[in-house]
Amino acid sequence: MGYPDFVCMGFQKCGTTTLYQLLKQHPQVALCRDVKEPMYYRVPFWSLMGRRFYRWRYFGHIEEGDTRLLGEVNAGLSYGGCARKIKRDFDPDTKMIFMMRNPVDRSYSAYRYFLARGFLPASVLHYDKAHGHAEGFDHYVRSVLEDKRKRSQIMKKRMKYIVLSQSNYAACIGEYLDTFDLHNMKFVIFEEFVNDEHAACRDIYDFLGIGDVEDIDYHVKSNEGAECATSYLRAKQFWLVKGCNYCLYDLCYAMRWMPGFYRKFRRYYRDVRRKTLLHDTDKSRVLPQTREYLMEYFDADIRKLESLTGRDLRSVWR
Repeated sequence: MGYPDFVCMGFQKCGTTTLYQLLKQHPQVALCRDVKEPMYYRVPFWSLMGRRFYRWRYFGHIEEGDTRLLGEVNAGLSYGGCARKIKRDFDPDTKMIFMMRNPVDRSYSAYRYFLARGFLPASVLHYDKAHGHAEGFDHYVRSVLEDKRKRSQIMKKRMKYIVLSQSNYAACIGEYLDTFDLHNMKFVIFEEFVNDEHAACRDIYDFLGIGDVEDIDYHVKSNEGAECATSYLRAKQFWLVKGCNYCLYDLCYAMRWMPGFYRKFRRYYRDVRRKTLLHDTDKSRVLPQTREYLMEYFDADIRKLESLTGRDLRSVWR
């Protein structure tokens, strides 16, 4: 006991938060304690805490004899280095769920999300503010893909190029195939998931070997807020404070050991967020020429993904 029976590996901006909220309601499932996305396998020094820490921190609330399935939902487990650690610790029979959407739409959603949180260079934010999201996104992806050095580093420096790296689904999934059997992998298409959450979840329940239940609220819509940064420096401030928050509630479990201090820090965190992130009124969509350009870039990865899933995804995502 202590390692999950299943793990939702991602990808970011593909509906994992909504799936987490739905699985949390299922009586036959027990998810990580107090944390949606554990940093243990995502942050290099976290794993120095040891495997006993992982089992205690995230599944220490599970009592002996509890028959529920243990699960982790973590959209960041396709970052570089995560696969090596997970292959070392997880049972080869662990079931894996991968949630994927049209790679262009995922990239655009990630661009807007991470731009507001200080992950992208200041020049990108300034250009975006001057020209809008659609033009800014087009300018950004071309600046990366038309530079041979940057393009070659997308999958090597995944955090730096997070807008594009996690949309190369087949490349990320392929890192697990030498240890985990393809038959223990479930591929969920975001567009089908949001169209009928209940039907998609029934399919996931069958994959996990658990039953459907009547009292789950399938009208959950999570992580939808569109936000923009007030300034680059504010965005960087929020990025740093958010990192401190992860350390306190995830690694230090501060809400248990230092509840008074953590409450004060959360007030500070919310204050920084309020001053940093504003409601985003830019509703622009991906430019047709940007979509065509990116689909050409992702075409080889989509073809590999079609071979893995046995589905014609280009028709779904055209």
